[in-house]
This record gives sequence, C-alpha cells and structure tokens, in this order.
Amino acid sequence: MEVTKELRALYGVAVKSWRIFLSYRVWFISDVMLGFFFVGQALLIGIGLTGERNSPALQKLTGYSDYVTFAVLGFMVLGFGLTFLSGFVWSVVDELYAGTLEYSFAAPIRRLTFFIGNVLTRIFLSLIYMAIYIPLFVVIFDISFDFFNFLKALPVLLVGTVGMIGMGMAAAGIVLYLKDPGPFITILEMLVFALSGAMYPISILPKGLQIMAKILPYAPTSEAVRKVVAYGYEKAVGEISYLIVLSLLYALLGYLSYKWSEKQAKTVGLKSY
Repeated sequence: MEVTKELRALYGVAVKSWRIFLSYRVWFISDVMLGFFFVGQALLIGIGLTGERNSPALQKLTGYSDYVTFAVLGFMVLGFGLTFLSGFVWSVVDELYAGTLEYSFAAPIRRLTFFIGNVLTRIFLSLIYMAIYIPLFVVIFDISFDFFNFLKALPVLLVGTVGMIGMGMAAAGIVLYLKDPGPFITILEMLVFALSGAMYPISILPKGLQIMAKILPYAPTSEAVRKVVAYGYEKAVGEISYLIVLSLLYALLGYLSYKWSEKQAKTVGLKSY
C-alpha cells in the first residue's frame, strides 16, 4: 500500500514537472539552441587552434582526430549530467525563495520521491534532445561516429547518471544551509564545466586538476562513453569499472548527506528569504 502511494506521488510529481516545462516553451527552444552554440563554438575553437578540424595530437590523446566529434560526445554527457545537478539544486532553491519548502517537508511524500519525479522528467527531456541533436549534428556539422557503438554507450551514460544524481543530492543538501545559494550554484556549475572534459581531454590539465576531474563523475563518464563509441566495450573495461565504483559511491554519499542535511534543517529550521 505504501509503495503504491509513493508510485502515485512519483507519477504526479513527474506529470507536474512536465506540465510546468510545457508552459514555458521558450525553455525548450533555448535548451536546443544551447547545444548548437556549444558545438559551433567547438568547431571554431578547433579550427582556430589547429587550422583544421582534425588534429593528430588529439588523436594520440583520445583516439579522436576530429575535434568536433570529440566535443559533441562530451556535450552529450555534460548536458545530460547538468540537468540532474541543476534539477536537484534549483528545485530546493525555488522552494526556498517561494517559502514553500517547509510545507513540502510536511507533505505526506518522501523527498526522494519528489526528486526522482523531477529527474524522470529531465531524463525524458534529455533523450528528446539527443534525438534532435544527433541527426542534425551529423548533417550540419558533418560529424561521424559508429551509431551502433553510440547506442551501446547509452547504458554507460546511465551508469554515470547515478553518480551525477548522487552529486546533485549532496549539493541540494548544502543549499539548505546557505542564505543565498545563487553564487554557490554558479561556482559549482562552472567547476563542473571546467573539469568535465567536454571540450578538451583532462589529460592536458595540471595534475591536481586532473585528480579533481577524476573524482567528479562527469569526466569519467565522458571518457567511458567516448571509449565505447570509438572502440567498443572490450577496450573500455577499465573506464567502465572505475565509473561503476565512483557512481555507487556518489549515490551513497549523496543520499546519506542529503538525508542528514534535511534532518538538521528540520531540527534547527530552514533559511528564510
């Protein structure tokens, strides 16, 4: 009975989130355009730095000679991952600003159910974006990769998603304690972007930043996805194994840290705006 109630609540949250998204159609347009701006920028950077799209140095580092193809796969992972980080954090921030978070805590629904409902909507949106991007990127930017290997890489992306969700939950727990979480979120998103390996291989970063990039779930996901697309599962066993361990750790850490933060917030009170 309890499970049935939670499933109904989960469905209700997902439907509500979807309806809210549909009520702001410009969000869809801006999200789609963001992808084209990102890839267009990658194309200009690649040509500007090397004089052409193909780079022997990039081929040696990553297995990809075409910088645009390399950047497109990185963008897919980064865009997919940021939806969870932003979704978890901003769902808390919006309620804090509106003054409704305490009512949500008192509602007969688990916060985890609320979060997962929003995540399901974002996963669905991300898959829609991919369905739009891939054929258009192939035609407009003339990218080429093994499409079947790309489909094989989707389960790897979902494994990385588990870690990204865990990181989003941990960040949402931190937000509960901040008077104005806006700057924290901006800095966090900039850090994730810089260390995601979306536009450049993390092997070119200083050693300390490489370690930071490896600790976050984004760059390892990008590396595993790119390796599967380029060479298949056989050559990506090491990257996938590391990603599985990292994602499980983040999932556990994210859940425990958010539950602890929520318990503390209920005890000492929430920040007011």
